[in-house]
Amino acid sequence: MAWEQSLLEASFRGVVFDVLATTDARERSTVEHAYPYLDGADVEDLGAGARTVSLEAIFFGDDYEEQLQGFLAVLDEAGAGELIHPVFGSIERAQLKRYSIEHHADDVDAARVRVEFVEAIPGQPFFSRGLASLQAQAIGAPGELGRSAVSEALGKVVDTLRSLNPLKPLDDLRQAMLGPLVSLASQVSGVVTSGLDVLAVPRAWAADLSTIADAFFDLSASGSSLMTGWRSIESQWTTFRDAFAESAEVATGVTTWLPGSAPSEPQAIAAVAATGSVTGATHVALAASDLLQAEAVTPTLSPPEIEEVANAARTALDVAIEDCRRTFALETARAIAEPLRTQALAVQSAAQAIIEARPPLLLRTVEVTGNLRLQAHHWYADHARAPELARLNPTLRLPNALQAGEAIHAFAR
Repeated sequence: MAWEQSLLEASFRGVVFDVLATTDARERSTVEHAYPYLDGADVEDLGAGARTVSLEAIFFGDDYEEQLQGFLAVLDEAGAGELIHPVFGSIERAQLKRYSIEHHADDVDAARVRVEFVEAIPGQPFFSRGLASLQAQAIGAPGELGRSAVSEALGKVVDTLRSLNPLKPLDDLRQAMLGPLVSLASQVSGVVTSGLDVLAVPRAWAADLSTIADAFFDLSASGSSLMTGWRSIESQWTTFRDAFAESAEVATGVTTWLPGSAPSEPQAIAAVAATGSVTGATHVALAASDLLQAEAVTPTLSPPEIEEVANAARTALDVAIEDCRRTFALETARAIAEPLRTQALAVQSAAQAIIEARPPLLLRTVEVTGNLRLQAHHWYADHARAPELARLNPTLRLPNALQAGEAIHAFAR
């Protein structure tokens, strides 16, 4: 897609303006080491400098003076502010360096303002801004499609069964639907369900189950740290599946229901179990999305921990896909499985983007006997990165007495 098809509305501190042109630049700091009687020089790379953004804004029309005054007012405010770049998107801390205003005799009722900003955040490359976070946000949408598809499939099975047997009580099916709903609802608070007859409105039952799962797999309520919260989510996933254990046992060995044929009550119960599996798995993926979004903003986990989160979410989705393939006919199962496969790929891509956004993880040899704070100072000239080293090496026996020659995990920079 060309940039002209994805332009954003430019603004600074919320004041919108039109842009004629942009110039974005970045340079690297270098030092040249020359030697007598030797041609050339050794060039040492000292790192990239801050990004600079130059914009040419235009204000025109009968009220251009009011527009211009409003723009200049926010430019004159001290400190950095959020700049929405028309091509690169949000720059959270853009510091104004200078601006100039141009009026031309040929452009009546118009003014051009040339503005130069410098980014006040270190280490931010072009186009990578928010990429991992955006990929993590994209995890949720396929799950909604999967839940919608399985809800529709369950509705068709139950509706067909009831239409063919309007006077049959279907007590086992009712219990298979109400039992897990009541059990799971009792373990969360603040959830309001529709209260509709589960056999008369099976799609409302699926919606109620999803509402309960929202609270059941709430990462923010599951622990003080991200990984503690995730361990709780994994435990909740087991509890959620156990609620459908009886339905899953009934579903074992049940033949697949083919649309156009008369479904049996066990086949309908199998559809209930599959719906529970899809609902739980997609909400586990949603919890992974929340964790990865938080991790993209403030890194706290090691690459193996991020891999663990991604693998657990993908495993839950894989289980749900297999349950649907055993329960529904090919076309129905495919309509459910494809969004789940897309969601599993989204989880993997987001986790990969977060890991790759960091420096390479290496096994570094301790050169100076001492604690982790001393190693962080020695390697990075920043003793405050000691908790990072502790996080990357959770199995260290004596983190306060590391010996020279010992190898530990650490980022390359």
